[in-house]
Amino acid sequence: MAWLCKLLPLAQVDLMEFASISFLSFIMITSITPGPNNISSASMGMLLGYRKTLNYLLGISTGFFLLMLVCSLLSTSLLHYAPSAQQYLKYVGASYIIWLAWKTLSASYAADAAGQQLASYTRGLTLQVVNPKGLVYGLTIFTTFLTGTNGDYLVLISWVIFLALVCFACTSTWALFGALIQKYMRNQKIKFGINVMLSLALIYTALDIAGFLG
Repeated sequence: MAWLCKLLPLAQVDLMEFASISFLSFIMITSITPGPNNISSASMGMLLGYRKTLNYLLGISTGFFLLMLVCSLLSTSLLHYAPSAQQYLKYVGASYIIWLAWKTLSASYAADAAGQQLASYTRGLTLQVVNPKGLVYGLTIFTTFLTGTNGDYLVLISWVIFLALVCFACTSTWALFGALIQKYMRNQKIKFGINVMLSLALIYTALDIAGFLG
């Protein structure tokens, strides 16, 4: 993880905090699992190819950056004016992650309806306005995992940039391998096995942040 410290030298990233299994698991699993961004990106990739989908992916990433920025500022205000809320927010975050685990277990990888959209930058950007998963995801991160960075705006903006880059990487993966994902996700055994592993990882994350794992 040393590359991240070099990439964000001014952010004074706490390497041990960043390397947290729970934090990494939450970010990677929730970013790569099916949702409006990933499913629509897969559809665009299958219909138009990656190059013609790139503007749409950039629109998603820009919108996601703005969404995470709003979440970080909301979290900072909440923890500043109601610091006692922090001890309860971890349980709210854990509950949300448990809910995500349940949804992941039964996740569908179908992308029929989303494929009817046009792959424009504007459509990718505005998709974030109606993306409740992204909103709750951002609030969970900044009120549960990154509470120590609230108030330090340089650190917050660094994390917002990092999360937007993760978003771009994941939507690009779905766009590039959309056809392949669709092919193999028709196999119910493979789909169920993947969903079970991801769900268990999310449950572990929820128990860890709630303090049940010591």
